[in-house]
Amino acid sequence: AKHNKKEDAWIVVNGEAIDVTKWISIHPGGEQAIMAYLGKDATEEWNMIHKPGTVEKNAQHLTMKGKIGAGGGAAPAAAAGGGGLSPDEVAKHNKKEDAWIILNGDALDVTKWIPIHPGGEQAIMAYLGKDATEEWVMIHKPGTVEKNMQHLKNMGKVSGAAASAAPAGGAVDDSPPPPDGDGGIPGIIGACLYLLWNVVLMLLRTIFFTGNFKLDNNRNGTMRSAIFLLTFTIVHALGNFVDMLGGPDELNGEGYLFDRIHWTGALGMAKDFPFSVVEEYLALGLLLHVTVALKRSYDITIGYTIATGRWNMLLSGLVVLTFLTKHLQDFRFYPEWDYVEIGAPPLLINFGGVLQGHVFTDPNGPTVKARDLYTREVALFKDLNTVLGYSLALALFVTHLCLGWKKLVPADAMQIPRDHQQKVIYIGWLAAAAIAFMYGSVPWYVYFAKPAVVKNIVVPLPK
Repeated sequence: AKHNKKEDAWIVVNGEAIDVTKWISIHPGGEQAIMAYLGKDATEEWNMIHKPGTVEKNAQHLTMKGKIGAGGGAAPAAAAGGGGLSPDEVAKHNKKEDAWIILNGDALDVTKWIPIHPGGEQAIMAYLGKDATEEWVMIHKPGTVEKNMQHLKNMGKVSGAAASAAPAGGAVDDSPPPPDGDGGIPGIIGACLYLLWNVVLMLLRTIFFTGNFKLDNNRNGTMRSAIFLLTFTIVHALGNFVDMLGGPDELNGEGYLFDRIHWTGALGMAKDFPFSVVEEYLALGLLLHVTVALKRSYDITIGYTIATGRWNMLLSGLVVLTFLTKHLQDFRFYPEWDYVEIGAPPLLINFGGVLQGHVFTDPNGPTVKARDLYTREVALFKDLNTVLGYSLALALFVTHLCLGWKKLVPADAMQIPRDHQQKVIYIGWLAAAAIAFMYGSVPWYVYFAKPAVVKNIVVPLPK
């Protein structure tokens, strides 16, 4: 126990005292994984994560100091004698700067892990000084403690605490933990590159496989669908902003873009199908996000009070869902459209006219019939109460987005290197502010601006 400093470092493994001083700086698992056990028995942890022969393979960096006591596997130092720690002793360590929890019968010092916990600080703070086993196994996959040992410290067995608990079924996520450091690309450039790369990977996984064919609380269901929905939100907000700058024809032209791809719905096998493949994926993504989020809330959040903050995502999400239902009724499922004529680009986007302000229309293109979204927008947003309601809902949506993004970025599935995570969180919040500005400017602009004159056409009723 005297050899517990980096420059004089011993550990006990399977009854042998080993001098690991030279190995600390080159240990593949990082310095902290060894430093947590200096002067202690590391047998249990060592055998859990190292395969046989690891000591022999690294003998040039280690010095064997001899057997401890009578040899054989020594008991963990913290649990030796007296039956281990008492729950009352653990209960004293209930502050952020001195934080212990009980997990599967062991006392863990989680002080260093609190600021970087993927689920947020409050998820741990609620259990400081207490037994967190039941909650832990419900939302973490087996091996989470071992994967994060550089941030944790096993303080020993707790007398009277449950030795283990069965993992909750269906909540498995086999992603490795995010890499330490900056991944070899430092600074804001590295943060942006890792963000873009992992967003693309998440989108591909969402499109081709989510893992939630059965209803469970697998966090991947909410994370992958969130990335998909967020990507569409950014594109949609930008489109709305461009429409506002471009005038009535651009807004009606964007509506026509979605109408003209309805043939892609139902795998292209149903003539005059009312939804495109984009809308189908959005509906499925939203359904996945909502159902898995509700399942996780029921499994994990239901036992907490609102004051803990654990309900923030659920409550803000339900408000956003309610608003989204109204918004779809206001526009997508509005039954009494007027129609106009616009010039349609040969492709979905008029790439040659972007600089002239013709993104969704082409003055030289063929004349087509399109829904008059502009007149409908004016009818809605000339009412101050509607504008205020939309603005309030937008504020809650952005709050939900920011809360979720902060939880998403450190998640194993995102694979953002730890040194970049805070920068990526800030990038996401900046994007959320841009979304708020683009969405929020439209109703207020329509409310204050003089309406443009739009010429409607008569559309024969279907026979």
